[in-house]
Amino acid sequence: MQEYKFKFFISRVEELEAANGITEKTAFVDTRILYGEQEIYTGSIRVRFNDHGTFPNPADIMAAVSQKSLRQLLAAEAKRYVKPQRRWL
Repeated sequence: MQEYKFKFFISRVEELEAANGITEKTAFVDTRILYGEQEIYTGSIRVRFNDHGTFPNPADIMAAVSQKSLRQLLAAEAKRYVKPQRRWL
C-alpha cells in the first residue's frame, strides 16, 4: 500500500510585530508531496507562528491540493514540522 510522503524545508522566515505587542513570524516552507514515486505537489507554503500556536496558511494549502483529506493531512504535517523548530527560527 502506498502512502503520501511529505518533504519540508524552511527556506526563510519573516518577522512581524503585531499592534498588540505579540511577535509573529511567518516561515516559508518548501514542500514536496509524493505518492509512491509520483510527485503530487512542489511549492512553498506559509506557516505563521507565535507564542500561542502554529498556523499553516489555508489559502496556500487550498492552492496546493484539491482533495480535502490531503489538505487536512498537509496542514497537520506542516504544523508538525515547524512547531518543534520555532525556538530557533
